[in-house]
Amino acid sequence: MRLPLAAFVLLTICAVAMAEERVVPDYRFVPRAFTHDDGLPQSGVNAIVQGRDGYLWLGTFGGLARFDGSTFRILRERTARDAPSAIGGRRGGPASDRVLSLFEDDRGRLWIGTQDAGLSVFERGAFRHLSICGGTCQVSAIAQAPDRSIWVASGDGIFRLDPTSMRAMRLARPGRAGYNNLVIDGSGRVFVGGYEGFHIVSGNSLRDVPLPDGETDVYMLERDGDGLLVGTPQRLYRYRHDDRRWTSQDVIQPRYAARDANGRWWVAQGDRQVLREHAPGSWRRVSELSGTGISSLARDDEGNLWIGTTSRGLLRLRDPVFGLLAKAQLGSGRSGRAVAPDGRGGFWFGLACGALRHFGADGRVREWPIGEVLGNDCVSSLLLDRSGALWIGTSSGELGRMTDGAVERIASWPRIGSIGIGQQDDGGLLVSAGASTFVLRVDGEGRVLDRRRIAAVQGMRINRFVKSARAGTWFVGDQGVVRLVGDRVVERWSPQQGLSSRFARDLYEDRDGALWVGTYGGGLNRIVGDRVHSYGSDNGLSDEAVSCILADDRGRLWLGGNRGVTLLPAPGGAGETIESVVFAADEGLMPPEINGGTTSPCLRDAQGRLWFSLVEGFAVLDPERIPEVRPAPPRAHIEDVAAAGVAREIPDAVLNLASFTRNLQIRYTAINLSRPRETRFRFRLSGFDADWVEAGQDRSILYPSVPWGEHLFEVQARVAGGPWSPVAARLRIMHPQPWYQRPWIWTLATSMGLVVLVGGTRHERVRLPSAIGRRRPAGSLGQGRDRHREPGAAPRE
Repeated sequence: MRLPLAAFVLLTICAVAMAEERVVPDYRFVPRAFTHDDGLPQSGVNAIVQGRDGYLWLGTFGGLARFDGSTFRILRERTARDAPSAIGGRRGGPASDRVLSLFEDDRGRLWIGTQDAGLSVFERGAFRHLSICGGTCQVSAIAQAPDRSIWVASGDGIFRLDPTSMRAMRLARPGRAGYNNLVIDGSGRVFVGGYEGFHIVSGNSLRDVPLPDGETDVYMLERDGDGLLVGTPQRLYRYRHDDRRWTSQDVIQPRYAARDANGRWWVAQGDRQVLREHAPGSWRRVSELSGTGISSLARDDEGNLWIGTTSRGLLRLRDPVFGLLAKAQLGSGRSGRAVAPDGRGGFWFGLACGALRHFGADGRVREWPIGEVLGNDCVSSLLLDRSGALWIGTSSGELGRMTDGAVERIASWPRIGSIGIGQQDDGGLLVSAGASTFVLRVDGEGRVLDRRRIAAVQGMRINRFVKSARAGTWFVGDQGVVRLVGDRVVERWSPQQGLSSRFARDLYEDRDGALWVGTYGGGLNRIVGDRVHSYGSDNGLSDEAVSCILADDRGRLWLGGNRGVTLLPAPGGAGETIESVVFAADEGLMPPEINGGTTSPCLRDAQGRLWFSLVEGFAVLDPERIPEVRPAPPRAHIEDVAAAGVAREIPDAVLNLASFTRNLQIRYTAINLSRPRETRFRFRLSGFDADWVEAGQDRSILYPSVPWGEHLFEVQARVAGGPWSPVAARLRIMHPQPWYQRPWIWTLATSMGLVVLVGGTRHERVRLPSAIGRRRPAGSLGQGRDRHREPGAAPRE
């Protein structure tokens, strides 16, 4: 049945009317929020800095917090008086809970500026409160000069501190409001800003720097290459001091700024908008953050941008790598089921009962209703054949063909379910219908000339047809994978041959001849020769569902599954384990679930881009935008130690225990700010553990008892799919043996006992002849007879 011409023309007019606007895939930022429910001490975050050990330090009005990506450890001012802190068992806390500014110097010391108690410094697990401004002023900014001196901008003036003696010298007293901003440029010059204007330090005083356009105040100062980024109440400027040049930026009311991992500036505005520098001097609004009050910005060494808000907690942002086509672009938010090229630079998208969509090379989206011809518009599979015709399979057992925009029904399998489609080398159409697969020959008029069931795969429900590089076609389905040449089975892989699951979803033959088989529930299989290596959550793969396998030009493999898209950066190096990196919601994949189980859920297009059907719409990824990435091992740290429930200090990573100490608990962690849930651990204690003990995601271990002596506790971490950290976190444990239990004591006691025993025996032997001699004359015959008597027998007269 072919759609009547009049109806076709009407539908075409409607489709064109729907496509007045061009659309592009939506690359959206997906903020991850951390709030009080996650352990954040307060909903406003005033300052963010990453330490050289990887921890993220946060200043709030509820105290100082340290974050490893999974857990917030809070240090408050009352900690100094009431209880041990949560870090290393040391006592201490900042001078005030109202933390405004943070800075780490070149020695790894953390400087903490407070709103009402001056300056504190955190070093080697302990806090020290400095007496600048009497310990009562507001400290808004801290920096370090090339000569290692520490500079402080406060409500009581500008201070310079000697980094060793901690002695402070005041350079300038404030006027009406003090100084709020301080920055040191690439030449080591110190600039100061605030409600007192803009200044440069000259000797031991401040020299005014005139602001442009009649501005009088400075709200923001950041180093920008060889120059500065200066924010006034009304506008953002770039400033070069060498030539006194000011360049106005198209940014109003700048308040906070930070560079992302790509070197682009982000600026938070006073009107609760956020701008991102798209190109030098060109700014774009980040709509995902509109309306968010922002109080701090920073980036980490993992590529994340961290945003402190005034009332919504802490936000983590990553650069999106997935473009989405969903309801806003396609006019439907239904599940994606199939994707196919149109042969002219565009694509066809099949939705679950949401009609057929055409995404043209011109960026226009058109809807093509197919329900009048095929009975419904629930697409299950799509195939563009060698002649340019589009084949359409539905979830109700209908097979259709579109030629020159006209849709016609070709065949039907009522009550069978979804139809899958493939094509043989000779042009024959492969059709899976339920547990049967057919070869169809169809002429140009839509007549079925031949319809033949393939007996070799009868009873097998097919998910994918894959052309084999070795000859023939792979049939991938619920009984594993089968390769047919003609009608003859020449190769089969199922659980009987070592496959991890019979529910196969996709197959790929790499350039080295290895066969990769993705399964649903059994992870991934790599077949080389007659050996099968299986990969799952226990040896490098974080997703047990692999519905799609696509290769890029670099030989990397991209796997679509239930938890997102997994990259295998070096599949050729796979052995007993495999390296993998997961891309999901943080990278813009929303929702992060691939909708597999059909014959065409994923596609690599002619430009090398990868398309994935999602449970809502579709996603596209350009592998060229993803550099060579390998799963970097996270840094492991020992957090704290308790013995018999009492927190113990571990200065210099050494723990001294009293004899007979029991119930030793060691808490450890690893810095993984991007994917903390994928962090895995292993540990060992010399003298107790024979080898490394896999701990999974557990972050503590309890030893009921520890052997006497000196031991070394080690812990390593890795991201699922990555290598173990090359350097383990170590803790030396000294558990002395009691003096009376030491071997030399036992040896001495045993020796003394033997001496006493031997001495007593000799004394007895000497005493007995003496007694006898007093009763008988020496030389009597009776002396010889009495030598062997039982001790204590009476002498004979």
